[in-house]
Amino acid sequence: MGLNLFALENNTIIKDSSLEDFSSSYLLIHKEMVKSNTGNYPDDIVVKKLTDFSGNELELIETGKSGYYIFDPVSGQYIEFSPNAPSPYLNKFGELKYFGPKCYYVKDGKTFSHTIVEDQKNISEDKLFLLQQNFDVIISETRKNKDYSVLSLMNNSKIEKSVLTNRFSTMSYQDIYVPAPSYIWDAVYPPNLGASCGYVATCIVLNYWNQRKRNAGIIPSKFLDSKGQLKTSGYTLQDHLLSYGYGQSSTGWTICDVLNDYCDEFNISATASWGLGKIGANSELEEGRPVILFGWLPDVSGSGNVNHAVTAYGIRYGDYIKRYIVHYGWRGYEKVYLGEDTWIGGIGTNTRFVLN
Repeated sequence: MGLNLFALENNTIIKDSSLEDFSSSYLLIHKEMVKSNTGNYPDDIVVKKLTDFSGNELELIETGKSGYYIFDPVSGQYIEFSPNAPSPYLNKFGELKYFGPKCYYVKDGKTFSHTIVEDQKNISEDKLFLLQQNFDVIISETRKNKDYSVLSLMNNSKIEKSVLTNRFSTMSYQDIYVPAPSYIWDAVYPPNLGASCGYVATCIVLNYWNQRKRNAGIIPSKFLDSKGQLKTSGYTLQDHLLSYGYGQSSTGWTICDVLNDYCDEFNISATASWGLGKIGANSELEEGRPVILFGWLPDVSGSGNVNHAVTAYGIRYGDYIKRYIVHYGWRGYEKVYLGEDTWIGGIGTNTRFVLN
């Protein structure tokens, strides 16, 4: 007997962001997606609607206090997800806006506030329209690479649940990581100073190599605590990197210069380089070296532009979609999966760091 996926509702667990009942046509697919990443069906699942200013509607799946998945029904892609991180919209309701990775906003009266970054409050709608222009590029690039394995399930209004489960269990994907990835997801690092995410990522990368090559002297002892971890207070490694004078907001090429200046100062035998978009990033990851990815975005709390940066330390290869496995530089967001084009959106840069 066929099961009609599109008729399924569970009003006790499926809620619209405005607290009205929100019936997701793809609930069983979402549950299978969660199980394929965690090994278990979720005990608690909430689905919320995310929107932007261009009429796009995405689905946010929350699995309790940890675990979230952002789904685009047009491409069939879960364009951003983490089985472990808390949802950026956890306990948030009302008008929820999404403009790509790390750009999470909720309407607060007549303005909008970032759900995580404290200094991005009371942002006007006009400012968010600048983010919309960038997200239009990202979503366009994302939708060029459809996840046909998911779309085929969405387009079948009647399907046996056992067949659905089997389809997900046989979907082919492989996660590859740099050696000893725990040095990245367990890293201790100085906090973001507001727009210093590129420097936070640089600290994570340098700490990774310092842990992996303990006799190479990658990080001088004055920046380490008694446990050999990066200091997070006082004069930190991030403070020293900023002292080179390239400014707090960074790009692939400025962080490249910072790393090369750092290596020159401390006689470290290594070389940094940078590239446009994702050029060179995948090959570095396949060679076992983490990469810093930058996205060029408007600065909604000031003027001009700012770069959001993440540390990529793995790739998920799927049947149709390739994803980066990244550290956001935020506590709790050490392992997030991003569609290959979701982050870069065709307009970013990246920085690579190679020991000689």
